[in-house]
Amino acid sequence: MMVDPVPLRPRVVEEQQKLATEISDRLSQELVIALVGPVGSGVSTSGRLLSEILTQHFKYDVAPIIGMSDIIRTEARRVDVTTPPQNPLNNYIEVMQAAGNRLRERFGNNYLAEKAVERIAKFRESRGGYRSEDGALIPGRRAYIIDSLKNAEELALLRQIYRDTLMLFGIFAPDDIRKKRLVDKGAEEKDVQAVLDRDQGEPATFGQMTRKIFVLSDFFICNDKKEEELKRRLHRYLEIVFDTNVHTPTKSESAMYEATAAMASSACMSRQVGASIISAKGELISVGWNDVPKFKGGLYVEDDQSIWDEAKRAIDDKDHRCFKWGSKICHNEVRRTKIGDRIAKLIRESGLLKAGTKVEDVRKILDGTEVDDLTEFSRSIHAEMESILAVAREGRHSLVGATMFTTTYPCHNCARHIVAAGISKVIYIEPYRKSLAIALHNDAITEDPEDRSKVVFQQYDGISPHLYLRLFRPSTPRKQDGHFARQPAEVALPVFRVPLDSPVEYEAKIIADLSAKEDTDH
Repeated sequence: MMVDPVPLRPRVVEEQQKLATEISDRLSQELVIALVGPVGSGVSTSGRLLSEILTQHFKYDVAPIIGMSDIIRTEARRVDVTTPPQNPLNNYIEVMQAAGNRLRERFGNNYLAEKAVERIAKFRESRGGYRSEDGALIPGRRAYIIDSLKNAEELALLRQIYRDTLMLFGIFAPDDIRKKRLVDKGAEEKDVQAVLDRDQGEPATFGQMTRKIFVLSDFFICNDKKEEELKRRLHRYLEIVFDTNVHTPTKSESAMYEATAAMASSACMSRQVGASIISAKGELISVGWNDVPKFKGGLYVEDDQSIWDEAKRAIDDKDHRCFKWGSKICHNEVRRTKIGDRIAKLIRESGLLKAGTKVEDVRKILDGTEVDDLTEFSRSIHAEMESILAVAREGRHSLVGATMFTTTYPCHNCARHIVAAGISKVIYIEPYRKSLAIALHNDAITEDPEDRSKVVFQQYDGISPHLYLRLFRPSTPRKQDGHFARQPAEVALPVFRVPLDSPVEYEAKIIADLSAKEDTDH
């Protein structure tokens, strides 16, 4: 027997709505946008355009752009560095990077981020963003843009403080375009490559290491066209963040999400990689991840841990991945180490070294050489190879003209198979500096997106896969009374909002509301 629900009394409904409003009013409205990108990619231009869009279209109060270079110039005196004029550009960049590194070394890796936080707090205070009675933050349409991060610890600190309200924009451009931009700004052509290499990854602990932060971006943008196109792309991302229009994933965004989802199946102890392949018509035809192959095709998966064995009349664990097979070791690392140790021992015993030289000393010399880059002793098949073999096992599709999406740049072994399979393009997120794909196969592989005579390897451009479902699921109804409906941009709020109060404070509000309702319910 069904019982009809008891209608709520008007006063109870009103109290519920009031409580919901009180909690909603204590959700953040601010945005903190951090930029990252290699020198010459247009990071500062992107920051300026984001500020314009947020101010003019979304009616946000945007703080003056927080330039890390400005902070370095201001604080360089603390490490006895005098910042030079901006011309010649290569000397200016070198001195500024060195000053930033020295500041981090002296005051901590996240020092520049701490200074950025200080500027954010000061701007908020100047806009009346704190309650006078207790200093609590007052929600407001304020935004802050940081140009730009160069250190993983800086990003970690900002993530801890601003949580989901922090968005990381990764800006990039092809090397030839970046070089031209730097030369146009006054850099000497003969020194440009050294500047680019220094920015991408220095051996020093406190170096720039742009690559490591870039791959953690929430939004990736290739800035290789006119400024109008860059602004259009930035505007699309912000419309998605504010849910002011309907945007669905691009083919690239969907395919990279599939590759990332496949990556989760990898149990490799070294790294997780995922790949997907879409046909020339844009249809998903396979996915793959790196793991150990099994008899009759495919890879071991979680389900193999609980296979019914009819002969034993029991559940049998047939999962033989490295983390639970044999000695539970990474076979590639163990064998690679043995090779290095063997070489060091042979050199030590050759009589070519000074008396008293230890094997350990020789072994240290080999650290960082190509010996440490060997990968062929792994039991796992690579994600790119598995995605190709998955097509072969089914035998229903052609790979000619297809595009592969992979979470990491292919190694040179996978690269040659990609070429042989007839794949025309590879799109990746994370660079892989050990790969010799271009060095060994520049007759068939290129990183020039305009070259149609070779397989093109290019950086991913789109929304990060880890935000795919959060951003492409509508946060509010798309229609009202049967008609398309969106909030106006000037009042819309970001999808990513975080509570400004602690859980304990929210619990206190709920408990107080309960007490008030129960006390008056006579």
